[in-house]
Amino acid sequence: MHIETLKRRKHTISLTPLIDVVFILLVFFMLATSFTDWRPIGLATGTTEATPGQTPPAVIRVLADGSLRYRNQTHAPGELAARLIAAREADEISAVIVQPDAETDLEATVAALDALSGAGVAPMSLSTTGGAAP
Repeated sequence: MHIETLKRRKHTISLTPLIDVVFILLVFFMLATSFTDWRPIGLATGTTEATPGQTPPAVIRVLADGSLRYRNQTHAPGELAARLIAAREADEISAVIVQPDAETDLEATVAALDALSGAGVAPMSLSTTGGAAP
């Protein structure tokens, strides 16, 4: 008696679904990744108070709307940074104290610190208490 056997086909693994999954993951990570330039903001710790014989620090108020106030005038960050750098070079100020108002959110405060730091204003410190801005 003769029993006929079927020839077994060799199964191949298709790579098409694997490639699809890899491309979907690639697109996901490209869209989910943030390419923001993260850089540190240098802040002095402790207090920056004027000692006798030393020029006083400049106090910059960050208002609730995100604007910057220095010597009772509102300034744009770039203009204020240039003014502070010139005052620092002329020894009119010893440092910069950034002081947010009570209603100011963290985003506006960090944006002000980042703008001043990016323009080269140094040394800077962050204060949450203190008197009125000069």
